Amino acid sequence: MTNAEWVLVNQAKKGDAHGFALLYQRYYKELFYFALSVMKNASQAEDAVSAGVLKAYEQIGSLRKNSSFKSWLFQITANECRKMLRKTVYSLEDASLKEPVGEEAGFEEAEIREYLKVLNGTERMVLSLSVFGGYSSREIGKILGKKEGTIRSLKSRALAKLREQAE
Repeated sequence: MTNAEWVLVNQAKKGDAHGFALLYQRYYKELFYFALSVMKNASQAEDAVSAGVLKAYEQIGSLRKNSSFKSWLFQITANECRKMLRKTVYSLEDASLKEPVGEEAGFEEAEIREYLKVLNGTERMVLSLSVFGGYSSREIGKILGKKEGTIRSLKSRALAKLREQAE
């Protein structure tokens, strides 16, 4: 965590909502795209991010100095996504990305959504944290409470499913 980020965390710990808002603004876009890739629905992704951010604000006092605020916030949001996934069956029909995804790679949004349908929730989450969040397998393991080897296995399985779908 950078010194500037730690100053904002300390402000938030003292009840300064503005300090927390500045932290939130830094990571909102990444959180939203992560949640969207897991939830497959823009409205539900926004709900998961909102619930995660509210929980993070309420629990900011539990964040330790040697912890990464970004990882901590992603972990809370991932937990909210998992909670919502357990309660509801999702469809990609109404997912609406605010920015084109994958166009430079030659993929249309509808194609990407179709590919992601073959992955289960955990595989989508692992792949999303890796691709959209830029996390290593070790970091993803910490976020999801799984061993690094399990994360590598899940990522490998997810990529294999996507390759098979693409053929």
